[in-house]
Amino acid sequence: MKRSSSSIDQELTNNDDKLYQESCTKMVRRSSPRPEYNDEKQKESNEQATALDQRVCDKTSYRLPRYSLILGSFSEPPTYVIHFLDSHLTFLQSFQICSLFGRVRIHGYTLHPSTFYSVYNYRTNSPVSIEFINSNTTTTTTTTFLPDIKSFISDIQLADNALFNVQQKGGDIILIRKESNNDLSFINIMREHQTYKNWFLESYNLFEQDKWKQLEQNLHIRLIETTDQIAVIPREVYISTVDHIINRWLNETLEDLPFVVLICGEKDMGKSTFIRYLTNRALNHINSTFSLTYFDCDIGQCEFSIGGCLSYINLDSPLLGPPCSHIKSNPKSDRLLYYGLVSPQTSPVRYLQYVNKLRQLWNIDQKKTNQKRSLILINTMGWGTGLGLELLKETICMCCPNVVIQLEDSIISSQDRKKMPDLTLEWLLQQPVFEPYRCQIQMNNKRQQDYDGQLNYEYIKVKSAAVSNRIDSNTSKLRPRDHRLLATWSYFFFSSNLSHIHLSWSQLVHVSLLDNMNKNSIVIPDSLEHSIVALCSSEKIDQLRNSAVSINETFQLLNYQDEFFECLGFGWIEHCNKKTQTYEIYTPVNCLSNINLLVYGAFDTPDEFQYMFSSVKLK
Repeated sequence: MKRSSSSIDQELTNNDDKLYQESCTKMVRRSSPRPEYNDEKQKESNEQATALDQRVCDKTSYRLPRYSLILGSFSEPPTYVIHFLDSHLTFLQSFQICSLFGRVRIHGYTLHPSTFYSVYNYRTNSPVSIEFINSNTTTTTTTTFLPDIKSFISDIQLADNALFNVQQKGGDIILIRKESNNDLSFINIMREHQTYKNWFLESYNLFEQDKWKQLEQNLHIRLIETTDQIAVIPREVYISTVDHIINRWLNETLEDLPFVVLICGEKDMGKSTFIRYLTNRALNHINSTFSLTYFDCDIGQCEFSIGGCLSYINLDSPLLGPPCSHIKSNPKSDRLLYYGLVSPQTSPVRYLQYVNKLRQLWNIDQKKTNQKRSLILINTMGWGTGLGLELLKETICMCCPNVVIQLEDSIISSQDRKKMPDLTLEWLLQQPVFEPYRCQIQMNNKRQQDYDGQLNYEYIKVKSAAVSNRIDSNTSKLRPRDHRLLATWSYFFFSSNLSHIHLSWSQLVHVSLLDNMNKNSIVIPDSLEHSIVALCSSEKIDQLRNSAVSINETFQLLNYQDEFFECLGFGWIEHCNKKTQTYEIYTPVNCLSNINLLVYGAFDTPDEFQYMFSSVKLK
């Protein structure tokens, strides 16, 4: 029996003068009503909040810090000790934060007490805020005793003062210090970049209080007011939706069958922001029993790699910034497939084959490890019409989600033909299949009916809460290509593990994934100088070498799309040395012995790259 579709389409009014409280109200669903939250129980739970924390609740503000105080600083570079008494605080740029009492949440993730976390609030995306957690919303109470505080705050008098303030006024003690990666090449390059410097530079001296001024200048961050028009403050509908998803995952999942959530929506709906929030909330429950996997199927704006890839990654740390802040330079045991294009429009069948291959690889890897009750989050492309819908249907069919969440624009008329339709089960069965792909996998009409008819997912529609008003209205919005370029900058220059290596032409098979290539105009290896390539590995290297054409003493496969390319990472070819017949490559990849394929596609390459690598300090 199929689960009926339902919709969460309520809009919540924004009130900057009311303290945001995490909602305990469950979603009201037409198809499967659940008992409403008991008001008396809510009242009883609220009464159990400590009087000290209630003082914080009463001091409601989304504005500049009215009640939080800088108690002082210690060490060099300075670590600032802040008595956190407001509902929210928001800093721009990057910094590290530690909550001593575990009463702080950032974009859904509850900070573990006495642990430092890096936050990256670049202007490229809407900043996330530091949120105080009331005692009646926390499931556990963690106390940091005085000896522990003194182990974090070396100034004994300052530590005593911090503890005294919390005992008298409630709240939490947070430590703010400079992000260690602030001095790495990526940040410095971006602050001087003609196009992107406005997103990585700040003006300070905004406050009259000397201590806040000093904090900003010493840490290179900027304190701003926190409103839902400036920072990311999850709405009640987001909270209740995520609560529902997590409850189903924790209560319904078995070891041999993951709980799959597919998130979709047109571009600029805040899809990435929502999935990061869902990710962070889910990470609060990761342990020896439950695991979280992120499937990144948006090749145009990847979350964990540079453009043109599909990947999955098992997550155990929060996402507290934009993609350029958590690009993984060093590959782990997770899978990365290089598709070679930033849009599937010219090779849609191959794109679906890659999605299916990624799913198969996860199944293989899962059987090799200790099985857990997995939550899989699938990020999809923001292409909601025409071919994009056909690809989305096939993705849903092959991934068999338990839940489909669709973010919808609250402004566009529901009658707009260009608008993405509601992806209910009824839509799925009526939407035509993508015939080229079904023919490729040799699926006849009877199998198609069985294949689609077995699906049974819960459909949830949520109004978009994308921030429309930027912090600086004079700053134009970044395009998808800009985000891909920032990801590329970050991949090569955020890590300090960049190496200068030499690879022999003869040990590699060169593969082109460009379908519009003029084979007569390409001269390899000369054409690869000053370009980005994917460093890949294949167990079928002998078969590929036999299929390749020998040109200029290199093995080449042009416009080759019959193989899945498992990527170990990426490299920048600085020089093609004809005397030694080797490539001089800059790369953060450290497992070079497995590389036997050099794959090139439609990379977004920054123009300045050809001047950058010669000045980089290498390990």
